[in-house]
Amino acid sequence: MRLQNPFAALGSTGMDSQVLAVLSRSEQYLTIPAIHRLLPEEGSSTGARKALSRLVEQGVVLEQITGRTHSYALNREHLLADVILKIANSRRELTSLIQDVINSWPVKPVTATIFGSAARGEMRSDSDIDILIVMPDETPEGLDDELAGALASKVARWTGNDVRPLLYRAAEVKPAPIFDLIIKDGVDVAGDPAWLRRMARGHKVSP
Repeated sequence: MRLQNPFAALGSTGMDSQVLAVLSRSEQYLTIPAIHRLLPEEGSSTGARKALSRLVEQGVVLEQITGRTHSYALNREHLLADVILKIANSRRELTSLIQDVINSWPVKPVTATIFGSAARGEMRSDSDIDILIVMPDETPEGLDDELAGALASKVARWTGNDVRPLLYRAAEVKPAPIFDLIIKDGVDVAGDPAWLRRMARGHKVSP
């Protein structure tokens, strides 16, 4: 599954899925150039135009013509609109599900962050989902591995992607390039979102 374009998981025509992803995230009518600029993956304006024609024919997309300008919006009254919007929000739903699991843990992480291609919106269908999990130093031996492993299994079932937890104890986190990359692109899901940034700057913070 590619979180930036979740419709592709259903086997839809590549450009159709991208156009739906764009229109689902806007309540405004958008022109073809605007839609093309917002495509989550590569594609041509010609491809976008053809996809829009197909989707308008099915009633999923509404077309508005003003002079020579054609603009398009998702038909939110369509029978499939709720399903389309749910698919479009897959990344947000995944984050929420991960948060629910972590909130049930007997020991909460200092911080937890999705990073890599899943955070940057550059996933391929075979991409891993990378999650940094930093646990308190006093976490019982083996519990952190057990919790992270169970979370990874759940996320893999939810998405179809392999999940790679990057697991640390708080005292193990020191300034390093990997943490700089996570800070730059990461999506915070639990704990203190500023903790890693402080540690990467060499500040000592109690977990």
